[in-house]
Amino acid sequence: MERVLRTAFSALVGSKYAAVVDGRLSTAALIEDCQRITRYHTTIPQAAKEPIWTALKACHEANRDRNRVIHDTWATRPGSATVTLHRGRTPHDVTVAVRTLNEVRHLAEQLADAAHELRAAMAAALGPDWAVLEDQLRQELGRDVNADLDR
Repeated sequence: MERVLRTAFSALVGSKYAAVVDGRLSTAALIEDCQRITRYHTTIPQAAKEPIWTALKACHEANRDRNRVIHDTWATRPGSATVTLHRGRTPHDVTVAVRTLNEVRHLAEQLADAAHELRAAMAAALGPDWAVLEDQLRQELGRDVNADLDR
């Protein structure tokens, strides 16, 4: 899903140089930026914007659920449990829920479905070649732009 979001961001911005920026954006920031760009995009008809927003909403929900699974797993205990995190002088209680394998599989399907929905909405709005722009700079340089982030 994140890869499709980066491609959508570049297509919405309309520049191969968007890949320079999107490499440092979190998934949540990509979703929010794509929503905002879509709102103000003057060449996408309103009727084509609605499916993009719907797909981005699905991406937001899938990303939220993914974050709960990924970021809560470090505190796994048998069964559901409450763990106290000590941060400075103020402790925080966090309830950690155990996830079943079927729940994790469902989450993987949710992520894949959201990516597919966004791909379809972008193709309907911008045409079948909408995804070409994102890879253009990488092809010209012969490497991934994100590899240069430390420079």
